[in-house]
Amino acid sequence: MPKVAFSDSYITIWRGKDCQSFLDGISSNLVANLKQKQVIQSAILDKNAKIIDFVSIMNLGGFLAVLGHRPNYKAMLDFITPRILQSDVNITDISELNDVIVSYEEYSDIEVGMCNTINDVTQARVSEKIILMVAAKKLEIECEKMSSEFHDWRIDNLIPWYGFEIKRGTIPYSCGLDLFVHDSKGCYTGQEILTRMRTRNKGLKILRRVPSSDANSDKFTTKGDQFSLVMLNQ
Repeated sequence: MPKVAFSDSYITIWRGKDCQSFLDGISSNLVANLKQKQVIQSAILDKNAKIIDFVSIMNLGGFLAVLGHRPNYKAMLDFITPRILQSDVNITDISELNDVIVSYEEYSDIEVGMCNTINDVTQARVSEKIILMVAAKKLEIECEKMSSEFHDWRIDNLIPWYGFEIKRGTIPYSCGLDLFVHDSKGCYTGQEILTRMRTRNKGLKILRRVPSSDANSDKFTTKGDQFSLVMLNQ
């Protein structure tokens, strides 16, 4: 099944007893109850509910692995470092030692929301259609570059992606990440704004697949030959 390199990603290891509670306080999704071998995706938000990064968080037992978009890494560190204070949280960047691969439309016995590590390869099924693989570089797993074929597949399956729909400085409800905003978790940065948007049904958008010949082509977030993605008001 298709595998593409997620070459502009980063992967970090978080250690310390406060990691989950700390991440939960800055995440749109519920991280606090993440159990060993579980994976969850969430937007990391500033006080204005704007995305700093969209990350995949894996509990690998004894530590968390946090995978995000490399162009957002410095902003992420700048945001979280002064907030750690006396918390027991230690972060190590292991990107140089590992490759990140997106495997899509691949059969696996790994359940959605679960991850598993075998022979230096961690596979995390973040959805029915996508598995994120973190592999030691020495393994040299064969995969393609991320190309128009992958993005056409995203268009067909209404899947937002980094640098297209998911951009730093946007709000989750405006870039197709509604599923990753938990509607009943405790306090976190940006919560009041997102709750107000949801209760007033204001500023909410939905990701749609439209013909590339559509007159609103200037609003396309991902452009394909036949079809494209666009964020439209609900």
